[in-house]
Amino acid sequence: MKRFALGVFLLISLVMAGSYTVRPGDTLWRISREQGVDLTTLTLANHLKNTALHPGQRLIIPELHVAIKGDTLWSLARRYNTTVAEIKVLNGLQSNELRVGQRLWIPAQEKREEPVNVIAIARSYLGYPYRYGGAGPNSFDCSGFVQYVYGKLGIKLPRTAAAQWSALPAAAEPEPGDLVFFSFSGNRIDHVGIYLGNGRFIHANSYKKKIVIEDLNAPWYQRVYRGSKRVNPPPQTAIR
Repeated sequence: MKRFALGVFLLISLVMAGSYTVRPGDTLWRISREQGVDLTTLTLANHLKNTALHPGQRLIIPELHVAIKGDTLWSLARRYNTTVAEIKVLNGLQSNELRVGQRLWIPAQEKREEPVNVIAIARSYLGYPYRYGGAGPNSFDCSGFVQYVYGKLGIKLPRTAAAQWSALPAAAEPEPGDLVFFSFSGNRIDHVGIYLGNGRFIHANSYKKKIVIEDLNAPWYQRVYRGSKRVNPPPQTAIR
């Protein structure tokens, strides 16, 4: 019996998100019952203003996760390629605290087009060591990493984060491949990374001593985040 219960628990905790195409005669209430998602959650996940549907409309079905020991909103956001804010909105959470066994709906993420060259090259250096002054190919500091990755595409960038900030045009909202900048010192640009999409960025982290992917929306990064800049010309090939 215990083995059966554990199997049910694991199955529930790994329910996969998907999509549903509305058929003639469908109602939002019927779809929510068939998909096992409550009506409010389905409405929020699809940003619907009312319950009106039309045939052919595509609905996102969110993913169900049951919290286990060690789960945090930050770890779930990283695992599911979403943000803490989106998880909180979809589940009506007022705090960041989770309890074991808590059922959480995770926003399903649409596949986005990403610059294949920049993203693929940057990801290929995950785990490489951080070294102050490092500009590759075996170790990097933050601006050296960014310069090296774009250099592989034949795009020349300045050497320091401050110079990169000054040289590039601003991006209103970061898109995959854009550079994201920070000011840990409080009065100048002193850190940079490459935005991956879905609130994540890759950078040479001096504290963790390696190339890592992290959540741009984490409080410690939002406090020092200064904005994003776009590298021109952007890569032309995209992953679909």
